[in-house]
Amino acid sequence: MRKDEIIKEICDQLVQNETIEGYAYDHFTDEDPISLPFAVYRRVATQSFSADDKTYHHGDNVDLELYSSDPEEMADIMAAVEEKLEAAELFYTIAADTAYIDSEQMYESLYEL
Repeated sequence: MRKDEIIKEICDQLVQNETIEGYAYDHFTDEDPISLPFAVYRRVATQSFSADDKTYHHGDNVDLELYSSDPEEMADIMAAVEEKLEAAELFYTIAADTAYIDSEQMYESLYEL
């Protein structure tokens, strides 16, 4: 199973557990607004290992962005996400740990997988 498919399953679980309101691949549209907290994920790059004009391993990288209006709520969301990522045995890096976006009046955390 690809990483983006695993992240989609994790986001489904977070919605079912009422940890987040919803999620989208890449972005939400004006026709599909969402309340905080929410998540956005996307495939951002592909890394392949090849030699002799043959691909031996094809990997994918995924970004998972979390958004919340409250830093304490964000900490709870991050704990839930990290528990699920570790259970799925996915290596991750927290690239942006709870930064406030003044223009949007919300907090963001970014995971790179």
